[in-house]
Amino acid sequence: MATEPRIIKIYETTLRDGEQTPGVNYFPEEKLQIAQALADMGCDTLDCGFPISSPGEFEAVRLIASKIDNAEILAIGRANIADIDRAWEAVKIAAHPVIEPFISISPLHREVKLGKTREQVREMARVAVAHARTLTENVDFALEDTTRTEFDFILEVCDALLKEGVRFITICDTVGVALPWEFGKLIADLKREFPQIRISAHCHDDLGLAVANALTGLRNGAERVDTCINGLGERAGNAATEDIVMAIRTRSADLGMDVKVDTTKLVPTSRLIAKLSGMQPQWTKSVVGANAFAHGGGIHQDGVLKDARTYEIMTPESVGLTAADRRMHVGKLSGRAALDAQMRELGYQLEREQLNKAFDMAKLLLGKKKVLEEMDMRYIADSITGSVDQQPAV
Repeated sequence: MATEPRIIKIYETTLRDGEQTPGVNYFPEEKLQIAQALADMGCDTLDCGFPISSPGEFEAVRLIASKIDNAEILAIGRANIADIDRAWEAVKIAAHPVIEPFISISPLHREVKLGKTREQVREMARVAVAHARTLTENVDFALEDTTRTEFDFILEVCDALLKEGVRFITICDTVGVALPWEFGKLIADLKREFPQIRISAHCHDDLGLAVANALTGLRNGAERVDTCINGLGERAGNAATEDIVMAIRTRSADLGMDVKVDTTKLVPTSRLIAKLSGMQPQWTKSVVGANAFAHGGGIHQDGVLKDARTYEIMTPESVGLTAADRRMHVGKLSGRAALDAQMRELGYQLEREQLNKAFDMAKLLLGKKKVLEEMDMRYIADSITGSVDQQPAV
């Protein structure tokens, strides 16, 4: 009998870590709009902001807390009483409020950022959870720069937090330095030492490994993953929500995992956030990029036109697009099949000999310009069928 897949929780931080992307600034109503889209998509926990950072941030988090009832509403704060109290004030009216203090624990951060000893940092973390637990049972804690921290100290801090009743401990590859097997081993080692620990994997993409690291962390026992739509975030960004979700959904049987996410909302949500953030995903971005379902090589185009499964591991419909969003780019590497498909879309039914002539004309024209436009395609077809009425747009 097949076992049920383990359901992975999605901690969505587009509203907080994503807003730390240089150049991004959401207004309160925009944050609410994004929060509703993420909640409706099925994200479990929304990291909505850092309330003590500004009055505007406090009001934005509080607005979300007052309106969103289909996801956990979380606010973060440093490991001190003032930050924690301010975070709680912002989210306490939510249907499902959560607060998450954090502290840096690596030697570099302890010395440079905090000027604190190991003992002082451990005690600050413990006291933060103890105080937060007087306000709510839903207290998570994030260990900043975990992957550059001595393992014995990670164990000390986790032990202290667990004794105070912390819910989730977030293990952070804050600077994206970990390799997948290193991050996976760290999670496995923590699970071995503390079988009861609930881990959230927070990975950055400085080496392009955020998604790989997060997935390896999940395979080794993490129950939750921190993500941002379009991979937004500091520097090179965070693990992209769409990548994590579709990797798990597409390979669910092999991973033994699944997510309770409506994947058909991925592209609409990506486009909303691109619009409000002013940050468009690169064209070749996985899942949501403009070229995610576009094909330029002749062999690929021929295969996709016969059966899309030859070169696509997911359908446009599965992420919120339609079959019409699958594009065949007619360029110098394209084949006759793609040209024929484009001609048919424009209403031309070319015979084999006509198509061969059209193909030759297209290749000649592509020696002078990068891309064939609709005007060019019509000029080629009309030239062959004897009804030319315009010149190509060279």
